Amino acid sequence: MTIRIPGRYDLTYLNHPDGYHTVLSLPTDHGSVGPVLGLVPTVGFWFPRNGRDPDSLQALGIVGKRILAGFLAPDRAATVSTMIPPILDAHLRGWPEVTDLATHLYPAVYEIAGRYFTGDRFWDRYGARLVPLLRPIAEEIDVPRAALAATPLYRFMPEYHATGKLDALLTRALRDMPDVPFIQEIRAAGVGDADLTWMMMYVLWNAVTYPGSYTLWTLVDILADPRIRRAIAESPDREEYLGWCAWETIRLNPVSALIRWLQKPLTYTASDGTRYYIPENTIVGAFPYLLNRDPHRWPEPDRYLPERFRDIPSPRTALFGTGPFGCVAGEFSRRLIAGVCGHLLDDRSVELMAPVPAKVCRVHLTYPSTPIWARIVNGAGDADYVARGTSEHLRRST
Repeated sequence: MTIRIPGRYDLTYLNHPDGYHTVLSLPTDHGSVGPVLGLVPTVGFWFPRNGRDPDSLQALGIVGKRILAGFLAPDRAATVSTMIPPILDAHLRGWPEVTDLATHLYPAVYEIAGRYFTGDRFWDRYGARLVPLLRPIAEEIDVPRAALAATPLYRFMPEYHATGKLDALLTRALRDMPDVPFIQEIRAAGVGDADLTWMMMYVLWNAVTYPGSYTLWTLVDILADPRIRRAIAESPDREEYLGWCAWETIRLNPVSALIRWLQKPLTYTASDGTRYYIPENTIVGAFPYLLNRDPHRWPEPDRYLPERFRDIPSPRTALFGTGPFGCVAGEFSRRLIAGVCGHLLDDRSVELMAPVPAKVCRVHLTYPSTPIWARIVNGAGDADYVARGTSEHLRRST
């Protein structure tokens, strides 16, 4: 399927599973992300950096992935589990009994992930100001707003003003705390002085945005299904089962699209033998949603079945991509999401108060269209929930 944007470029999607692998396996000099990142306002053309061309932007993105991979080595990623209880408990003390999860959960997840990457000293000083800047930048950018950002009207957009404040805050942090490990590791990767704050932004963007969205939806998926609640409470390995829940939520709510800018032509052979020629200087992409709803790959693809991952120890390709731009945060995300959801359900009764709202797509995750109201009562965990049965209100919401 090709979408033609007059005067700009063609956007061709390869919708067969083979097409998904074709797109993701393209080497960086064939299918690049520099021009694609350049379309995203904060990362691409609002936040100051040394170069303004797509090649330099892609080079920064590749270095950023290498920096993230260093932070996410398995021995380091395991430490996030011990960070969750004290940070989450501190946030929970400020939550009302009837809570909008969409408003209250993400600051806790942002802090856990933010402290993991930046350290306590950095986060103690700047974290409270970083969270309200990072959130609107991610949540308010959809395709129409990204187009609006390329017009003179960008000056009136709240995410533009948040980007400016974020740049000023990170510039101050770089000046005041140049010796913190977070900044030192970025310097050690060879990032030049003119790009240091951009890279700080990029690492933080990736570190908090994806866990923030997927932790929320994993918790909502668990709360909305009494069968899942019972399975978690009765599982001999709750962390493992909660990890399956995280993967199943990601499977059902993948990133909206994976696209690459073709630096040279691509000839694609479809499953029926038909050959398609896709010219250079156009965009080729794949929809993870289609791969993740393929009934040949995923039996009963529309059902929420975490148990399907019992025999799939590492569902990397479908959930986290592959190739030179694949996500490196799979194990970290699993630990963080499972840890937060498990801790919330351990000693508290958490029940949805209304049906799950519709989801809206941003760049390039899903967010709730309305508040997600839940009642949270301390001192009653999931074992008590299973014993007393599902409330009538929750049955109505599911």
